[in-house]
Amino acid sequence: MKNISLQGYNSRYITMLCEKGAAVGDLVAMSKNNTVKKAVGEKFIGVVHSIRGEYALVQTGGFAVVHYSGEDPKVGFETLLTDSNADAVKGTEGREVLVTEVDSTAKNIGILF
Repeated sequence: MKNISLQGYNSRYITMLCEKGAAVGDLVAMSKNNTVKKAVGEKFIGVVHSIRGEYALVQTGGFAVVHYSGEDPKVGFETLLTDSNADAVKGTEGREVLVTEVDSTAKNIGILF
């Protein structure tokens, strides 16, 4: 599978104000007008790719590799929300994504969202 790459597929990015506490790689949620925060126990809107000052570049669609905790997700459609570390976890109240790969050793998943 080393020759397969989904990077760049249907990627979408936005720049938003960002509350303190969010870091590159975190899943984030909306907190107030045009502002994101580290997502904790909720649906996420995307993944932080970079932070400059009070602004974050957030990927809101396409392919991303994110960290997960808890039970291993399965390849296929899963409903994910976030835990207290802004890692993905399975949950019925989360966001539906397509899990394309699971690395249970590193606890990372590739998702299309």
